[in-house]
Amino acid sequence: MTLQYKFKVETIIHEGRTTQSAIDEVKDLLKTTSLPVLQDEFITLFLLSCQNHASHTKNTIEAYFRIKKTAPHIFNHRDIDSDDDVMKAMKVMAYCSIPTRMENNVAIHFFKLMDNNYRNFDMTSVFKLSVMLTDITQRHDPPNEIIVVADMKGLGLMHLTCVKIGMMRTYFEFLQEGIPAKIKAIHILNANYVSEKILAACKLFMKSDLLTVTKTHPPEADMDQFYKDCVPAKCLPKECGGDLPSVQELNERTMEQFRELKGFFKEEENLRNLS
Repeated sequence: MTLQYKFKVETIIHEGRTTQSAIDEVKDLLKTTSLPVLQDEFITLFLLSCQNHASHTKNTIEAYFRIKKTAPHIFNHRDIDSDDDVMKAMKVMAYCSIPTRMENNVAIHFFKLMDNNYRNFDMTSVFKLSVMLTDITQRHDPPNEIIVVADMKGLGLMHLTCVKIGMMRTYFEFLQEGIPAKIKAIHILNANYVSEKILAACKLFMKSDLLTVTKTHPPEADMDQFYKDCVPAKCLPKECGGDLPSVQELNERTMEQFRELKGFFKEEENLRNLS
């Protein structure tokens, strides 16, 4: 079973980001597991996120399959045209894999609350779509790292009733142990009392490495300083004073990219069913 990636392993090796011997070493280690045979592209994504450490890569791949198997409500059924909850969630919050990257091939994932009505906020779909966004980012050119920027303007007290602790535990376990991506930083814009309370709940499941790189920025934050120290304006939508199109336009682009990945998502679920 072959997943359709748009990058070539040969290119990644030529760039000096991994080696064929590292890929082969991981393949040998995986022979001791019950996992299906995995293609080089799949293994390469994990090697890049694990700094080419073979045993760490093997453990992360095993966690990827294990965690996804235990939470199909987050990791399966990703067709946005047949899942009403997911389609609704994309109207409540914008999910953007920013097309412009920072230096050193750092990708930006941008999220923004678009509908302030807490009744429409569904944490399951938020987690599902944020993981799906990683597949968009990695499909053509796997980044070295990812920076997450979340604009929480409009978050109200009643959003606290939407928090699901068990689901949060699973999500952060995957984010830290099973995802084939390295999180460089998390920036929360327009942070307020509510976002701080939600972050406090998240911190119950965040390890020190992730906690250290998670930063909050109040509504009165100096955005010029943010562009200089955190994420440049060229990588942000115009609502944040950036050079890119509107959040709505970027979100619509994401929807089309999710549609392009329908076959990929189906095949990836089929692959996991073999384990």
